[in-house]
Amino acid sequence: MDVKQLTYIVTIAQEQNLSRAAQKLYVSQSTLSLYLKKLEEELGLLLFTRRNNRLSITPAGKLYMQTAQELLEMKDALYKTLQARRTEQTLNIGIASQLLLHIFAQVLIAFKPTAPNFTVNITEGRSVDLLAKLKAGEIDTAIVGRGTVLEDEQYQIQLLWKEEYCLVIPPFHPNADVASDCYDDPPVADMHLFANSNFALCPHDTCDYQIASAILFDYNMNGTIFCELNNTTSVCNMVREGLCLSIIPSYCIPRDMGLLTCRPQTPYYRYTQLVRKKGRIPVPEENALLDMLIHTYHHYYDPVS
Repeated sequence: MDVKQLTYIVTIAQEQNLSRAAQKLYVSQSTLSLYLKKLEEELGLLLFTRRNNRLSITPAGKLYMQTAQELLEMKDALYKTLQARRTEQTLNIGIASQLLLHIFAQVLIAFKPTAPNFTVNITEGRSVDLLAKLKAGEIDTAIVGRGTVLEDEQYQIQLLWKEEYCLVIPPFHPNADVASDCYDDPPVADMHLFANSNFALCPHDTCDYQIASAILFDYNMNGTIFCELNNTTSVCNMVREGLCLSIIPSYCIPRDMGLLTCRPQTPYYRYTQLVRKKGRIPVPEENALLDMLIHTYHHYYDPVS
């Protein structure tokens, strides 16, 4: 049984006449008649009764035709699905985190062979700018960090993770004994020990700056913010050289610089969120890519076995 044969039976049942069915199928009447005869002999059942050049479908024929129609509909649905996969899909995504952008590039390289027709365009930028682009329809999805979880009815918002802020100091700092290189669980320290220090922070229009400056204010640290850089690695290099201290999410600290961390008594968090326009339905490839990204990010520092 093949698709052509199924179509034959359905068309014969619809036309109730071999001549008209043959014309519709672009085959000869003799070919169609011979096929029907062989099929009925194979089944040992009549699918149609003949009377005055009209074919009337039998109960067995009706069952055969209904099943044939279902199989043809399944074939059409399958072909539509496969055709959709052949059509190039594009994801325009904005990413606000440098570490996440670095990880995303690695994930995309590994993911691409599994979805060769899936194209990803990446926009790097500040969270505020990316949300504006999302609202304007310039990107499809944004991954942003904010001091709170967004509440906006126009968006679908998925909280990916929350990251605690900590103070970053060089290993030779006079108060190094209150800090640790345990980035996953930094010790709580008296922030007043670091008052009047120089600080390098992220730019003032980022949530990282806002949260870091809130910590300085809440603990009366009277620090001097002498530098704003939109590059965490550069900031950490300055800390390592003893030029300053910084306040950043502990997960973003490079693990190979020997830096020490501690945290204030009250925790401060950055909430990283996946934001889409409400009503947007992502294709399976997009979901698979983002699931892979989230898993890789969570296990980025796991030891390599």
